[in-house]
This record gives sequence, C-alpha cells and structure tokens, in this order.
Amino acid sequence: MRIIQTQQDIDSLQYSPIPPSFLKHIQKYFTQLRNSFHDKDDPYFSLRPSGPIFILEAGDNLHDLSLVGFRREDDGLFGSYPEYVELYDLGNIQIYKIAVMNTNDYIITLFTQVGIHPKEAEQWLKELAEV
Repeated sequence: MRIIQTQQDIDSLQYSPIPPSFLKHIQKYFTQLRNSFHDKDDPYFSLRPSGPIFILEAGDNLHDLSLVGFRREDDGLFGSYPEYVELYDLGNIQIYKIAVMNTNDYIITLFTQVGIHPKEAEQWLKELAEV
C-alpha cells in the first residue's frame, strides 16, 4: 500500500513499479484536489486534513486495512461503505477508484489495479462499480 498526501509522495512514485498511465492518472487527481483545496503553487500542500490517497497493491490484506481506518473487526475494506466506485480504462490497464466519505470534509480515496486482488475482492469491486 502506498500513501499519498504531498507532492513529494507523488514524486517518490516515479521509482515504483506502478505503470506510467496509472501514475499519470493519480498525479492528475492529486493536482485537481490541490487546485480545489488550496493555492496550486503551495509547495507545502498536504491532503492530510481532507483525506489522503491510498494505492492498494497486490498482496494487501483488504480484510484488514487498519492503516486506512478500515479495521479487521469490521472486515476492512469490505465493511466500509464507499460513496462510489469507478472503473477507469487507461489503455494498457484498468483501475478502480474507491471513495469513502468519513465526513463532509474528509474523504479517503483508494486506487487499485483491476485483476491484482483475490477473486472475491475483484467481484465486490466490479459490483460496486456496476460493471
């Protein structure tokens, strides 16, 4: 799992195995958030007060995402109530965007690639995205 709150977090992803089209999509989303919440030129902007972006990776235990706030006791991501799940086709890969609104001012956004999680998780995401 990767956590994105600042431009520095985005920049560090350049050295990760995340496909370039996925990385570009996340950068664009981060920029949209920064521009809507704050001065677009602020080098100290952070998503911490409004909700970070998480990138789920193969091997992440979706039943226990305590780091995100989705506890094992509540069945992790499966016990959350996403505001929406969207499927994006980026050409060479497909990704899901999962938005969970904790309050009107705090939204957790998770991104993950299609096909990297166990079958039950893929089916759950597919149903929520209404694909």
